[in-house]
Amino acid sequence: MSQARRAERLALLERFIEVSAEAERAAYSRPADHEHTDPWFLTTSEAMNRLWVAERLVRVQFPLPVHQAARAHFLDLNRTVREGLPEGESVRDHLEANRPAFLDAARETLE
Repeated sequence: MSQARRAERLALLERFIEVSAEAERAAYSRPADHEHTDPWFLTTSEAMNRLWVAERLVRVQFPLPVHQAARAHFLDLNRTVREGLPEGESVRDHLEANRPAFLDAARETLE
């Protein structure tokens, strides 16, 4: 892989990881009740939109296994942020499976 292509992929990974971390923080701070005009909702919606775009860019720039892992992580975050989790489920536990799978798939592509 050319150095320019690798640098481009690294920048995209950084973008995806950064915005997914922002979405994860939103999932942890999700209020039980919120309106579409609440600051939490507005800020979180912006982050989720950026994450949606970053996930689509991963699809364009990386092999399918990396995108599938990114998509699974995105869907976990989206569900957790938008819908919340059932009583007794932990945000950390819910997000733990697909996040490392994505990171591992991305790392293998860059090696």
